[in-house]
Amino acid sequence: MDNAAQPKPTQPGQRSKRILWLTSALVVLLLAAAAGMYAWFFVYNACDVEAVKDASAFLTGQLNTYDQLYQVATTASRTSPDHPVNTLKQIFMDTQQVSVPACMGTAKDELMNYMGSVIGAFQAYRSGEADAAVVELIRQSNVQYENFQAELEAVNKCAPYCLP
Repeated sequence: MDNAAQPKPTQPGQRSKRILWLTSALVVLLLAAAAGMYAWFFVYNACDVEAVKDASAFLTGQLNTYDQLYQVATTASRTSPDHPVNTLKQIFMDTQQVSVPACMGTAKDELMNYMGSVIGAFQAYRSGEADAAVVELIRQSNVQYENFQAELEAVNKCAPYCLP
């Protein structure tokens, strides 16, 4: 018979060393995972519930103020010397300066995009651009407004377990 084709029998000492090594690797992996979760949740927790509530309240307050002024701006003429758009721009800049928890970055970005689109629509209107361009900017701002509302609701539901 040919001995080369038959596998060599493993000795009991070799098998137990292999099992010990695999078990040790598994234990180290589980410890690393636990330490990582601890670090993420307690040290880095980028989505603290109170911070999310505070940021949500601020962003919603800014949105409400912005929308009230937006309604006033729609009644102003194209040539008003102190057009309400200047105040809309100030609210935009104030909102831009505020830092929010990392998990709320997308919501804030959507709010900023909404505000920017509305300002762009008013500027297009004031400069006499075609109505189609103004309507497209308003349509775009409506989508961004809905995205902001949806993102804000999602973050408020998942806090503190949201991923940034």
